[in-house]
Amino acid sequence: MLVLQGGRDYQVTQVDYEAFRAALRGHANTAFHLYPDLNHCFQKGKGKALPAEYFKPAIVDQRVIDDIARWVRSIRG
Repeated sequence: MLVLQGGRDYQVTQVDYEAFRAALRGHANTAFHLYPDLNHCFQKGKGKALPAEYFKPAIVDQRVIDDIARWVRSIRG
């Protein structure tokens, strides 16, 4: 299981992320990544995320893409 969390996400918060980490601690094939500067859509920003950000065209941050690809390659092993 791969759990990704944007640190600026106000819909699924860092509290939720930590709950997933605690619940899945010790389980094989789990990976967790926190991106402090990304919002719910894994878009880069500063300060508090606002709903208006979702209406601005943006790409998924390259770190997220790389982490997903790395994780997929690791489970195909």
